[in-house]
Amino acid sequence: MKLENHVAIVTGGGRGIGRSTALAFAQEGADIVLSARTNSEIEAVADEVRGIGRKALAIPTDVRYKDQVDAMVQQTIDEFGKVDIIVNNAGVAIHNPIPKIREEDWDLNIAVNLKGVFLCTQAVFSHMCDRKYGHIVNVSSISGQHGHRNGGAYCASKFGVVGLTETTNNEGSPHGVKAYVVCPGPVDTKMRRDNHPDDVIEHLTLPEDVADLILFLVTQPPRAHILETAIRTPLM
Repeated sequence: MKLENHVAIVTGGGRGIGRSTALAFAQEGADIVLSARTNSEIEAVADEVRGIGRKALAIPTDVRYKDQVDAMVQQTIDEFGKVDIIVNNAGVAIHNPIPKIREEDWDLNIAVNLKGVFLCTQAVFSHMCDRKYGHIVNVSSISGQHGHRNGGAYCASKFGVVGLTETTNNEGSPHGVKAYVVCPGPVDTKMRRDNHPDDVIEHLTLPEDVADLILFLVTQPPRAHILETAIRTPLM
């Protein structure tokens, strides 16, 4: 198994891309820590991971808050002794044209989608550098590559994730820590359906497809020169 003896944290792990990634990692031998605000969802995924035969820990966490993020990472280290992989997947999407973007909606997009990635990265970064090993995978969006109408707050947060990831990789690489940003097009998730009820579901990428890409990134041999910037799934 490609991830045997690995420990992975997945934020936003209760559904969608996070759930699919957690299960893909577990199938390859990783023990999983699931983080999200809704305890019932991450507990359900934890049960699925245990059904595969791997250990799982569900830790309710709001990634907007440093004390909660730090506590989640510390609990992971206390339980498993290390963090090998973190997938920063937690996110929100509130879409409005620029004149109608409320300040609180702007703040929420930035706090969850960008600050949350920063706080989670910061919480594991020194630990990974000290161990000379680690993978940090940030889930951005095609909206982090191309701005679109009604996406002022969301696109700004996702563009920020791309820049933060590149900096993280540049600082981490000398210490054996790699960072990647994944920028999917439209994916069949609850968040997507809530914002785009007119989507043709058959035209959407599946969460499992994004999970397969993330798995590919973290299981490359050390000699492989993985992309240090954006990995983008097709825009359907």
